[in-house]
Amino acid sequence: MSKLIRAIVLNVAMQVCVLGCVTSSYAFDLFGYSFDGNGITKTQDASANQSTDVINYQVRVTSVSPAIEAVISGASLLVTEQANLPEDTTSLLARARVDQKRILAALYGEARYGAVLKILINNVELEDIPFDSDYVGKTVDVRIDVDAGPEFLFGQLSATADGQAIDLSTFGIVANVAAKSGLILDAQTQIIADWRDKGYAFAVLNSRSIEADHGRSKLDVSLLFDKGMIAHVRNVRVEGAVDVRVATIVQVADMQAGSIYNPTQIKQATRQLQDLGVFNSAVIKVDDETSYGDQVDLIIEVSERKPRTLGVGVTAGNLDGLGIEGFWVHRNLFGGAERLRAEASVGRIGQGNLNSLDFHTALVYFKPDAFGPKTSFEGKISFDIENSSAFVKRGGKAEAGLTHQLREELTLKGGISAEYAVVTNEGTTTNTGVFSAPIELTYDTRDNALDPTAGIHATVFAEPTYVLGSNATFVKSSIKASTYYAFDKDKKFVLAGRVAAGSIFGAALSDVPVDRRFFAGGAGSVRGYGYQAAGPRSGSNVPTGGLSFAEMSVEARYRINEQFGVVGFVDSGGAFTSNVPGQGGSFYTGVGAGVRYITPLGPIRADFAIPINKITGQPEYGLYLGIGQAF
Repeated sequence: MSKLIRAIVLNVAMQVCVLGCVTSSYAFDLFGYSFDGNGITKTQDASANQSTDVINYQVRVTSVSPAIEAVISGASLLVTEQANLPEDTTSLLARARVDQKRILAALYGEARYGAVLKILINNVELEDIPFDSDYVGKTVDVRIDVDAGPEFLFGQLSATADGQAIDLSTFGIVANVAAKSGLILDAQTQIIADWRDKGYAFAVLNSRSIEADHGRSKLDVSLLFDKGMIAHVRNVRVEGAVDVRVATIVQVADMQAGSIYNPTQIKQATRQLQDLGVFNSAVIKVDDETSYGDQVDLIIEVSERKPRTLGVGVTAGNLDGLGIEGFWVHRNLFGGAERLRAEASVGRIGQGNLNSLDFHTALVYFKPDAFGPKTSFEGKISFDIENSSAFVKRGGKAEAGLTHQLREELTLKGGISAEYAVVTNEGTTTNTGVFSAPIELTYDTRDNALDPTAGIHATVFAEPTYVLGSNATFVKSSIKASTYYAFDKDKKFVLAGRVAAGSIFGAALSDVPVDRRFFAGGAGSVRGYGYQAAGPRSGSNVPTGGLSFAEMSVEARYRINEQFGVVGFVDSGGAFTSNVPGQGGSFYTGVGAGVRYITPLGPIRADFAIPINKITGQPEYGLYLGIGQAF
C-alpha cells in the first residue's frame, strides 16, 4: 500500500513540476491546446481559419499615440473577439457598429471629446458599405482609424443638492485637470451612495449637463441632486420561508421597524442570512409599491435548501499519507437555523499499520443569534487519536463558546474548553487534564475565503490554560495575517503574503504539555517539511515543539484560464525553545510550485515543495493535495 501511494504521488508530482515550470522558450500542442510560457490557450485548426462559412478578417488600429491605440484595442470587439470569426456579413457589421459606441466611450474616459473615429472595411467607411454586401468566404481588411484630438480639461464645475453646493474636488474633479468621463460617473454614483447610507433612501440625480467646448478644449459640468427625506423602515415582510421560522429570519437580518434605512446594513443583513447555510438564496429589497416619502417597506425573499447533507473529502501527500473525512449535517434542527454536524476522519493512511492512523470524531451544535442579534453559540464534543512524529495522543474534549460580530469585518470569539488526554512522548506516558479559555479576534476583508484576490485576513488569539495535576498555568498566544494584491483588472495575477508568530509565556517548556506546544512544518505552515518537522528535536531526533514559532510565506498565483492556475511560493519558519520567536532554534525554508484546478467550491490544490534546509531522515520533497488556496 505504501509503495503504491508513493508511486501515485511521484507521478502527480512530476505532472505538477511540468505544469509549474513551463517557460516562454518551451511550447507544445496537445488535445487542441497550446502549452507555453504565456499559459494554456485553445488552438485553432488552420483549415478552420480558412473556412468558407465564416468571414476571415484582419484588423488594424491606427492612431498617433500607442497609448490611445491600446485603449481602443481594449474596447473594440473587432479586436478582442477576432478569434471568434463572424458567420455572416450582418454579424461583422453589427460588431463594427457596436465598436463605434464602445470606442468613443473609451476615448471619453481618456478625456478625448473631440475624437474622430472611422471604421473601414476593405477601405470603405462603415456608413458607406452597401446594404447587400457579402463578405462570407472572403478575407476582409478592417481598419480602425482614430484622430484622438486634444485632451480636454475640466472647465466650469457645479454640483448642488437641495440648494447646497457639493465639493467635487474630493472626487478628483478639479478645474484644469484631465476631464475623464469616469471621474464624473464615479462621483455621481458615490454621492448618491453616501446619502443613501445616511438614510436618504430616495436620493437621485435630477439633471446632468455636460458640455464640451471644442474652442477651449474644456468640459463644463453641472450636476443637480435631490436628497429627499431621511427614510425609516416601516415594515419587514418575509417571503419563501417554509421550515425556517420567520422570527428567526427577521432576527438574523436585524432590520427593525423604525430604524433608519441603510443600504450598507441591508447588504450586511443579506450576507448574514446567506451565512446561515439554510438558504439557496436570500435577497432583501425595497417594496416599491408601498414605499413612499420617508417610509420604506422591506421584503426578505428566501429560498430554502435541503436541511440534511452528507459529504466526503480527501487529502493526500507523500509526507502525511492519505486522509479521508466525512460529515453529516442538519442545518435547521428546530426551525431556528440551528445546525447539528457529525464528522469523522481518518489520516496517515499508507504511512504505516493500523496503529499509525489518526482518527477524529466530533459532534458540533451551532445556534445563531442565541443571545440576541449577532451573538451565536457553539458547543462541541470531540475525540481524537493522533500518531504524530512528536507524540501519540488519545484524548476527549468538550468546548462551548460564543461568537459576536462586532462589525461586518470584525468578529470576536470566546469560550471555555476542557480536555482529558493520554499522551506518550519518547516512551513516557502522561495523563493530563487541561482547562482553558480561548479568545480570538478576527478581521476579514477577503473577497473570497477559499480563493482570495484582495483584502486582509488577520487573527489575534490568546488562550489562558491550567494543567490539572502539575498546576502549571500559561497563556498561549498568536497573531496571524495574510494579504492579497491583484496586478491586473481581471485578477489573474495575484501576489499573496502571510506572516504568523506565537508565544507561550508563564511556564517553562518542560511544564507545557507536549501537545500544547508550538510546532511548524506541513501544508498550512512550511511546505517541503513534514507536519511538526520544522523545529527543535531531542537527542533521538524526535520533534519536541517549542514555546514560540514564526512563519512567513509569499505566493505568486497566476490563473491561466477559467479552469487552471499555477503558483510559485517560498515558505520560511520554525518553532523555537525560547518564548521569543527566532531564539532557540532555526528557520527552515521551502520553495516550490503548484497547480490549481478551479471549481465552484474553490480551487483544488496540488503543491510540490523542496526543503532548502535538509533534515536527516526526512523526505527530499513534499507533495500536498487539498481544497482551497494554501492561505
